[in-house]
Amino acid sequence: MRSKQGRDAEPRSVIGWDGIRFTVPGDWNLTGVSGDKAHGYLKVDSPGTAFLQVKWTDPGRAAPRTPVQMLEQIVRRKFRREATAVGPPDLRGMLDAFLKDTEKRSRKIGASFSCKVKPQTEESDGERIALHFSWTGSGQGQGKVWHCRICSRTVIAQVVGQGKDPVANLAARIFGEFRDHGDDGWNTWGAFDMIAAAPSDYVLMAHKFLSGYMRLELTASGKGKIVLERWGLAHLARRKFSLRDWLGQTVGADRYAAVFEEVTLNEHVGVRGAGRVRSPLGVLQAVRDALPSLRPAVEYEACAWECDETNKLYAVQTWQPKASATIMGDLVTRCECH
Repeated sequence: MRSKQGRDAEPRSVIGWDGIRFTVPGDWNLTGVSGDKAHGYLKVDSPGTAFLQVKWTDPGRAAPRTPVQMLEQIVRRKFRREATAVGPPDLRGMLDAFLKDTEKRSRKIGASFSCKVKPQTEESDGERIALHFSWTGSGQGQGKVWHCRICSRTVIAQVVGQGKDPVANLAARIFGEFRDHGDDGWNTWGAFDMIAAAPSDYVLMAHKFLSGYMRLELTASGKGKIVLERWGLAHLARRKFSLRDWLGQTVGADRYAAVFEEVTLNEHVGVRGAGRVRSPLGVLQAVRDALPSLRPAVEYEACAWECDETNKLYAVQTWQPKASATIMGDLVTRCECH
C-alpha cells in the first residue's frame, strides 16, 4: 500500500518478506524474490535505472520440508545439548567476496572499479554490527552488510544506479528504516499495494503474483495454514456476485460447509464464514500436512471485504487444529487496505 507520511512527504511503499521490512519510493515495485527464512533474496526496481538488492542468510531458521527433514528436527530437539556459543560471522570476508564479484562484472564490460569500506560499527542500540560500503564501476552502489544479534540473521543490501541516480540519498532513507526481524512475534508481508502480517513461526510455502492478484500461503507445523489474497479492480473481480457468494464460490469457503455472517472488517462491510474440513481425503491431507505434529488443521475460517477507497477485494483464510484460539481477528486487523 502506498501512503503519504505527512502532507508534503514523498509517497512510500512497504516491502515485507519473511521478517525483512523496509520502505521504498512509492513508484518502486518488487520484481524478484526467492529462497526462504534461511537463505533469501529480493530485488526492488524503480521506474528508472536504480534498484535495491537484499540477500539474507540464517541456516538456523531453515524449515523442514520433507519427512526426513522433519524426523531430523525431532531428533535434534529431543537430544540437543547446550550449544557452544558461536560468534558473529566474518562480515569483512563476506563483503570482500561480494565486492570481488561486483568488480568482475565491471571488468567484463571494460569499466574501471573502485570501492570504499567504512570501519565496523554497532547500530540499533547494539542489536547489529555492520560494515557500510560504496563502489563505482558499471554504475554505482551504496550498501551495508550486517549481523543482527537478536534474530541471528546476516543481511547484505545495496542500492545500485547510474551516475544520475541519487544512490546515497536513496540508501540512507531505505536503510534508516530497515528491519531484519518482525515485531511482537509477527512478520510483515508487503508488496504490490498489499500490507499484511502473520505470526513469525508461519513459513511461506507458496506465493503467486499476477496482474491484479496476489496470494500468499503460509504454514506452521501444529498450528495450521494461512492464505492471504488481494484482488485489484474489485468491481470486475466480484462482478454481480454478492460478497457472501463470492467468498463461498470463488474463494472456496463452500467446500467447508461454512456458515456465513455479515461483519465489519477494517471499517468495511464484510462477510465471515466458519466451517471445517469434512471429506475423508481432506482430513487425510490435513493429517499429512501437520506432520510431525499430530494435530491436523481441520477448523476453517474465512473473511472477505471490499475496500471502496482502493477498489480492491481482500480474503483471509485459516485452517487450525481443533480447540485452537482463532487468529483471524488479528490477521484482518493487520491487513491494511487503505
